[in-house]
Amino acid sequence: MDDFMQQIISAVMVSVSLTIVGFAGATNVGNQSLLQSAKATPTAPTLLSQLSSKVDLTLLAKASAVFVQSDRYQTDSEIRVKATSGGTDVTSLAKVTTVVQAPNKFRAEITFPTDAGKTVTSRVISDGKRIWLYRPDLQQYAITSVEKFDDLNDYYWVGISSYWYSTVTPDVRKLFASGTLADPQVLKELGITDTLPLKGASQTLDGRSLYRYEFTDKEGFTISALIEPATAEFKQIRLNGKSDGFNVDIIEHILSRTPNPAITADTFKFTPPSGAKLVKSVEIGPL
Repeated sequence: MDDFMQQIISAVMVSVSLTIVGFAGATNVGNQSLLQSAKATPTAPTLLSQLSSKVDLTLLAKASAVFVQSDRYQTDSEIRVKATSGGTDVTSLAKVTTVVQAPNKFRAEITFPTDAGKTVTSRVISDGKRIWLYRPDLQQYAITSVEKFDDLNDYYWVGISSYWYSTVTPDVRKLFASGTLADPQVLKELGITDTLPLKGASQTLDGRSLYRYEFTDKEGFTISALIEPATAEFKQIRLNGKSDGFNVDIIEHILSRTPNPAITADTFKFTPPSGAKLVKSVEIGPL
């Protein structure tokens, strides 16, 4: 199989992972903030054994096409990260607005609530080659490359859906957007069948009909998402697994995703504010 076909299949699996989490951990979000809902014990991810091994690949292909119709999006999300180890239980929350332009350009404005009722903000900007991480509260910023960004411990704060979208190459995005992958015969020719290590099932949640996809990657992380069949839109992403001795649960609840947002010449540029200090590294958020 040539590299291009492998990239297509890889991209399909990325969209699978986007399709799996939906409302799994945010059934009570709605008008309620994640800061409030996080006080309750989160719903555990559905076990693979509880889902069907025969999945709706046509819906997945349609959702993939919807996901990449534009080469630019603004996504507003709420993200919750919970890390547990022994008696230690830490939860961090954020509201995120990310403008992303494929390939590899994005600007994320991230707001973290604090126990004192105040907020801490972070800004992450990529010009397609370099990425700046800026913490106004610390007056510090760091620079990394696009290739090394997902090596950071907390890159997920820019929004998992936005980051994954930014990594889809133009050729693959064009193929997805054409809707070609909705053809079962094309999927079969690519070797993408319902025998893949992927599970799925229809769910009704808060009166809404959704479809859940779920699989576990080679590192042992359960990746899940829920799609709304009527619109073929992703509603939430969830990653759950062990990292550095912690059980980690990351949920991105997608509030809105707008194609072709307005941008300026400075949207994907960073100019250090007066007094800001360049440091080797800086954390995007509390976790």
